[in-house]
Amino acid sequence: MRKKHSTILFGSYAMLVAFLSLQPGDGLSVGPYDKVSHFVTYGIFAALAHSMHLSTRHYVYVCIGVVAYSGLLEVAQSFVPGREMSALDLFANTLGVLLTALLRTRYFAQEKLHDKV
Repeated sequence: MRKKHSTILFGSYAMLVAFLSLQPGDGLSVGPYDKVSHFVTYGIFAALAHSMHLSTRHYVYVCIGVVAYSGLLEVAQSFVPGREMSALDLFANTLGVLLTALLRTRYFAQEKLHDKV
């Protein structure tokens, strides 16, 4: 995917996550998969950031920014009727970013190593 398209997709995904995260709650429980959905949602952020072909340093900065973004959304949810801020959600978000970033970085580093052989 071309860098410009990847960046547009990343930004669009960020807006979609914000839109969905800041919708008023209706009191329905998401169930036992709530933390899994947070983990996956923010793991996708890390994967999309990786597809932008950033330098390692800039990729780390973007991942830190995504974690900060998730924290801001958690705080913002405390002002939305029917929603609440959750440290466990922030923890799941952070783990999603970290694990995806580590796996993608490791996978692509090994792929580059095999390309040299």
